[in-house]
Amino acid sequence: MTEDQKAIHDAAERFFRATHSPAQACRLAAAADELRAQAWRELAGQGWPQMLVAEAAGGLGLGLQEAWPVVQAAGRHLLSLPLAATMAVQPLLPAQEPGYAWADADGLVEGADGWAPIVMCQGMGLWLHEAIGAGPGLDPSMPVGWLAVEPAGGRTLRPLSSQESQALHCRLRLLRVAEMLGAAQAALRMAAAYAGERQQFGRPIGANQAIKHRLAECWMALDDAGLALQAAARAHDAGEPGQGLDSAQWLAVEAATRSVHQAVQTHGAMGITWECDVHLYLKRVLRLAALLQGVASQDALLERVWLAAG
Repeated sequence: MTEDQKAIHDAAERFFRATHSPAQACRLAAAADELRAQAWRELAGQGWPQMLVAEAAGGLGLGLQEAWPVVQAAGRHLLSLPLAATMAVQPLLPAQEPGYAWADADGLVEGADGWAPIVMCQGMGLWLHEAIGAGPGLDPSMPVGWLAVEPAGGRTLRPLSSQESQALHCRLRLLRVAEMLGAAQAALRMAAAYAGERQQFGRPIGANQAIKHRLAECWMALDDAGLALQAAARAHDAGEPGQGLDSAQWLAVEAATRSVHQAVQTHGAMGITWECDVHLYLKRVLRLAALLQGVASQDALLERVWLAAG
């Protein structure tokens, strides 16, 4: 990271550390609309939703190289607000608009709230739908909802060119990868700390090769995925959206899912209890991995990477 990127990342880390422990994230996910709207206003006050918006349009005029570390920090702290989706779509919308929930093609609304309008990409245009309430989902720290996907069910915000549509989906994929890596890193840190404290036969369980080697392998896999993500962000900012993103997504899904499962395993029987926060990171990673693989499966990504390399 450059000095500016590191400063942005450190500021995000401090903000989320102070406001979003796992318990706070779950409480906010289930809170009333007014409380969630207030939390969004506090988040928006940091300027992060407008990071990718041009300065002439009232944004910060930054790139994905600055944005993805912020979303990664949000994933590490299980942010229960749809920051990644808002950052991805905001460059195409008026700067004065509020935060958004995002609906995927199948109607799954990430960050459903009674106050947050829903944006959906239908065909070659952006549609705005009325806010809907949240329902139960896999991830207890992020409210979700289901939208009846009907072209007449919303109003057109604006048409999209093929380049705009491609860039939007690339931004969303890249930021979701960053959030997923952040959650996996937090779970792995929890596992490493627990392995250094939990003792069996008079020594920490982390001294056993069967545990420390697996944790080290997970750390290296996450680091590799982070480097690939950084290269994809750099290519996007250089005007090549999607360049290297398939590789970054493939590496990230493999590394993140392996890491959170290893984190649960390291905690032993405690890891499958509700009281142990590691399950929250597992569910965040599995939800994001499912959303990413809904766009392209791991097999399809690997084939695309192979063909591109040839």
